[in-house]
Amino acid sequence: MKVCHWSAYVGSGQNNVVELLANAEKALGLDSHVVDIYGTYDADQWSDSDVHVAHTHFPYKRMQRISQKPFKVVWVGHGVPEHLFETSVEESRMGYGHGDPWMLFQFWLQHADARVTFWPRHKALMETMVDKGVPIHLVPLGVDKAFWEAGGSQGKYQGNPSVWSGESCYPMKWPIDLFLLWPWIIKELDEAVLHVNFLDISYHRWFFPLVNRNGVSYSSHISPVSMARSQLCNTFKSVDFMIGLVKKGDFNNLSLEANATGCKTISYPGNPYSAYWVTEGDQRTTAKELIAIFKGEVEPREREPVPDISTTAEKMMEVYGSIL
Repeated sequence: MKVCHWSAYVGSGQNNVVELLANAEKALGLDSHVVDIYGTYDADQWSDSDVHVAHTHFPYKRMQRISQKPFKVVWVGHGVPEHLFETSVEESRMGYGHGDPWMLFQFWLQHADARVTFWPRHKALMETMVDKGVPIHLVPLGVDKAFWEAGGSQGKYQGNPSVWSGESCYPMKWPIDLFLLWPWIIKELDEAVLHVNFLDISYHRWFFPLVNRNGVSYSSHISPVSMARSQLCNTFKSVDFMIGLVKKGDFNNLSLEANATGCKTISYPGNPYSAYWVTEGDQRTTAKELIAIFKGEVEPREREPVPDISTTAEKMMEVYGSIL
């Protein structure tokens, strides 16, 4: 079976997942490939694919026209539905020719031969939007567990505790809550240090006046640096806590990787892989709960084991088989 994964934004977390999945499919015997839709590619080269997997954008009409085999598309919903909606509304204010990911979301719910999500919450939302009897396939999102479980720390990060976050800076998971609540943390725990990576330079003009004004700058290390996998693995093994405050408690690839290393992780309620949950809402409440966790007064949750990427590939193969 020849499978063509159509992806974009090379180097992004989403694209890294696609690359990992394609390699895992190859290990199971599939002829799987990844095409960068924003790169240079020959569409005819992929016209004999048995399955096209649309992860982001996809040259739908052209590939439908030139396909040498019955045309089959599996759509994978990577984006959080609320984020897609919010982004579409914001971009519409820029005028004519704006992007519309919410439209694409609805298009694929209607036109794909199979629809896949990694999140039970997203599956439930999607099921309210599809025609009666149309299935939404829930596939477990996995990571390369052998890589993330291996190795050890190259030295503890500064702070007692040292707390690390490195979410991409979208409103659904940016560090605004962390920066707003951190003054209450250091008032109680004056040796605590917050480490934040991947805060893009284009956002500094808004975030740094905040952290300078409320004192977070004096108990943190904040950087736009995006770490390579080996650096990230060392980080997870070198901090006391990794905190990823993704709204609605959705898990993401970063939290899966952190949990796979054994790092003590914190999220909003809902992430089944996190060791601790804190309240999403009033930052004063969240701060009190974090202080209790940092003091060792809270027992970690019984978290679900992180899936391996091979499990993801096996389940995706089942989805492919269901439409061929």
